[in-house]
Amino acid sequence: MIRFGIIGCGRISEKHVVSIAKCSNARLTDLYDPLPERMEELERKYSLVNRELSTDTVAVAKHSDPDGLLRDANVDAVVIATPSHSHAHLAVAALRAGKPVLLEKPMALSLRDADEIAESAANLRLRVQVCHQLRYRPLMRLAKEWVDNGTLGTIRSGTVTVRLNRSPAYYAAAPWRGSWDQDGGMLLNQGVHLIDLLLWMMGETVDSVYGMLGWGKNVKPTEDVAIGTIRFANGAIGIVEANTISQPNNLDQSLSLFGDLGTISIGGTGLTEVRRWHAVGQETPLLPEAADFDEHLAMYEHFVGSLQGHPHDPLFAVDTPDGRRALETVFAIYESARIASPIRLPLLSFDTRMMADHHFNDNN
Repeated sequence: MIRFGIIGCGRISEKHVVSIAKCSNARLTDLYDPLPERMEELERKYSLVNRELSTDTVAVAKHSDPDGLLRDANVDAVVIATPSHSHAHLAVAALRAGKPVLLEKPMALSLRDADEIAESAANLRLRVQVCHQLRYRPLMRLAKEWVDNGTLGTIRSGTVTVRLNRSPAYYAAAPWRGSWDQDGGMLLNQGVHLIDLLLWMMGETVDSVYGMLGWGKNVKPTEDVAIGTIRFANGAIGIVEANTISQPNNLDQSLSLFGDLGTISIGGTGLTEVRRWHAVGQETPLLPEAADFDEHLAMYEHFVGSLQGHPHDPLFAVDTPDGRRALETVFAIYESARIASPIRLPLLSFDTRMMADHHFNDNN
């Protein structure tokens, strides 16, 4: 049994509580949040799910500071679900306390912090799992198998779109949202899942990136629109198109792969609609129903199994190198927009605070 402590009891932590309750080899033992009422609410949520599953619930310890949770010998692994700017230092603190980490995206707001997490994990021989749970969907796994098996031929292009709506009320609900120093930007928060999928599917080193950013009427520093073109080392091209100003609500998310021998395109607001699944000389397979699959729970089962020493598929580890790769690609789009020039990778350094002094749109 892996006993989890959660640092940060905001909205995203509810998914973690539900997954821990449903995971047969996991248990929630500790919570930390600066607001006691949020810890109380999260404990009630955990107890409710356990009752629905007819599972016993143990008492959950509530801490007045994160260090208390990290010192607790009853905690085997730590979930970090705090605002983005605190991810890195809490992840490193957890690792130094001897705890493996399940880390919410984005991994960090600078490459230096991401590298510190990676170095700490490697030196201490502890797992860090970055929450890119979309990889665990059977539909995504099947697409990855077709790519890796050469069924689509050589992939020449891949595109992702993120067309969502984030209202002024969304940003007003948490003061850190929409800031470069604490939030990190729309593409880093709403777009990084799809960018991780694109890089994972393409399976190639990124050679260069060109990016542009735009703003809507939301009064905040970070971008509302982002476009990125990615040149991979083998000559393939990736396109990223993202916005959070789609009216009146979320419109679409999509992933499309174009190879010499076939095309796969998946879309819809929940990224569950198969729009095309074709390869020359191949019958369309029986496609899994993505809507009925709990990828967040699958991520937990994979993580818990790896901590217990069970064999696991490295494609689904999403450890620090994969987390850093998606992070670096987003940062390269930002840096390209900042200096209005293409960026060659590797990107040696970047911090989202570098964006604060640059005003791209007089309407902001």
